[in-house]
Amino acid sequence: MYLWDTNIVGHFGSRHPTLTLHIQQVGMEEIALPSPTVAELLRGRTEFAVKASPAQVVAAHRQLRETQFLISRFNVLLFSDEDAEVFKKILKKFKPKKRYVDLMIAAMTLAGNHIVVTRNVKHFEDVLPSHQIQNWIDDPPL
Repeated sequence: MYLWDTNIVGHFGSRHPTLTLHIQQVGMEEIALPSPTVAELLRGRTEFAVKASPAQVVAAHRQLRETQFLISRFNVLLFSDEDAEVFKKILKKFKPKKRYVDLMIAAMTLAGNHIVVTRNVKHFEDVLPSHQIQNWIDDPPL
C-alpha cells in the first residue's frame, strides 16, 4: 500500500500530471491516507474555519467542506497498536520537534511494510529504507 504524506494531497487536488501517471500505474485501491495525514489536513482547515475573519469565514468553511470531500475519496488507514509500538521505538532514536506527523507516518510505513509517497523525501530518509520512499511529483513512474 502507498501511504500519502500531506504534501501529496494538494497535488492530487490540482491534478498534477506526474502524480496522475503514478496513480494510473498503481490504481487508487493501492493508495491510502494514513490517519496522521488526515489529522494534519483537517487541523489546518479547522483552525482557519474557527479563526477566520468575517471577510474570510465563508471561504474558510467552504474549504473545510472541500477537504472533507477530498478525504472521503480515499481509503483512510488508521494508526494501529502495532504502529504505536514502532512509533515508540522511533521516538527513542529521533527528536520529533516538527517531525511528529512524519514520524507517525514512518511508523505506519515500517509496521505495515508500506511505501510512503512524499515530496519531502528528506523528512523520511533517515528513518525509512530508500525502497519505502517515493516521490510521485518530481520522479516519473518507471
